[in-house]
Amino acid sequence: MKRAYEDERDIVDHAADIEDADVCFYPAESDLAHRFLASLRDSAFVPRERPDFEDTVAMLLLEAMVVDDHPRPGRKDWTRIRESEVIRELEASGLDVHPDAQVIAAVSSGFPTDQDHSYRAYADHFTRTVLKHARNSEVYRAERPGYELGFIVFDESTAYIEGTGEGEAVVTGRPHAWFADVAFVDAIQQSGADCFVWVTPYKRLGTDAGVMPLPGMTILDVALLRKAERFVYDAGRMVSSER
Repeated sequence: MKRAYEDERDIVDHAADIEDADVCFYPAESDLAHRFLASLRDSAFVPRERPDFEDTVAMLLLEAMVVDDHPRPGRKDWTRIRESEVIRELEASGLDVHPDAQVIAAVSSGFPTDQDHSYRAYADHFTRTVLKHARNSEVYRAERPGYELGFIVFDESTAYIEGTGEGEAVVTGRPHAWFADVAFVDAIQQSGADCFVWVTPYKRLGTDAGVMPLPGMTILDVALLRKAERFVYDAGRMVSSER
């Protein structure tokens, strides 16, 4: 038994199943973006040592990574710790569960929401993770000359709002467009990747009219970002939608 999406193959398989209505192209559709999407849906990416996947027919490389918005007081991710505890409890319970079963544990770290989900932690973890993988971009290209490189990011964060209210009242304000946020786009443009596949399965934003539809996956052609609109958010006013 293991936590779902801990394996790179799980991430790619999940992305392949996302329907058109949940796919966003930013800042615009492009041939490159559609090539990566087609390779995902055709299950054309096969594992390799580094980066994680390649499609030799389409000449594409793909590196997988996971980011979240959990603060790490004392350098410990208490949400991950609690997830591991739940999995161990399930294994010890005597349930007849297949050893390869995957678990999505909807757990709480035990901290208040503003300490469990943090925009600052989110931006920091995204930047550190992307730039860590970016160190190998030139190595990947050297091993596969002529291939185009993609990063696929499995993003476990919640949706955010740049709030205008105060206190415990329902937060109103500007919804967070993560794919156009300068704090994230800067890291993307420094990554050395040609394309980003940004998977966001847990972003939900409730309104008086119901749930606002948000992309389950955003595909960014990095070359097009130079002329794209970007947004700057006030980190001190960013509030998780789970508040």
